[in-house]
Amino acid sequence: MDHRGKVAVVTGASSGLGRRLAADLARAGAVVVGVARREERLRALAEEMRRSSPDSGYRVCDLSDVAAFVDLLERVEEEHDRVDVLLNIAGVGGVIRTEPVTAESIRAVMEVNFVAPYAGMLTVLPGMRRRRFGAIANMSSDDARAPGPGAGDYSASKAALSAATESLSYDVRPDGVFLHVVYPGWVPTEMGLAAVSDGGLRMPPRAVRRTEEQVSSLVLRRLGDPRFEINAAALPLVAPIMRTVVPSAYQWMRAKQ
Repeated sequence: MDHRGKVAVVTGASSGLGRRLAADLARAGAVVVGVARREERLRALAEEMRRSSPDSGYRVCDLSDVAAFVDLLERVEEEHDRVDVLLNIAGVGGVIRTEPVTAESIRAVMEVNFVAPYAGMLTVLPGMRRRRFGAIANMSSDDARAPGPGAGDYSASKAALSAATESLSYDVRPDGVFLHVVYPGWVPTEMGLAAVSDGGLRMPPRAVRRTEEQVSSLVLRRLGDPRFEINAAALPLVAPIMRTVVPSAYQWMRAKQ
């Protein structure tokens, strides 16, 4: 995809992979709207993006308010006449909790990790299908397809997002719209580092570690590619096979992580 002149919305844009993707899209010539909760960080991002893309900007939104996110997308589409690219990068959870899980905490994880990006897709897809052009990439996790011990609600939310995205992809591909699920490996973002330092996660092996630059470059190259999955690391692809072929050994290994 030639990103020049495209209108892109990137959630989770105040830090980590979301920020990197928003900045890289702007450098590639797209008009980028960064979305996150922390306005001070978004202002700094907007200043950086406008050096390459003067019309880029930001919107403050907490994705736990799904209605507000849907309204934001509708306003961006109205303002720019279209949304060509939607990158749902924002996420919460993934850290082993020390306090009890409650229905409220489960709901909060599902709202941000699944309901908001799914509702966002359903909001922009009619316009993309009408124009017969568009791409959406949703940030998932290797825990979605091979969950280990820890935050089950996080794994479930990401698995739900992967499944919903794949299901929708069959409907929209004939209209020239491509949906992707991104499996980034382990990246030293704030969330990734917190999972290791505070969440009880062991440092992943080098084979699954990736930098923000590597993941962003891969995602931008693959947007609009016929391949549904964007896998930053190959090793995690082995886990679902092991779970099927040698289930006892697989579960013993995962329990040690």
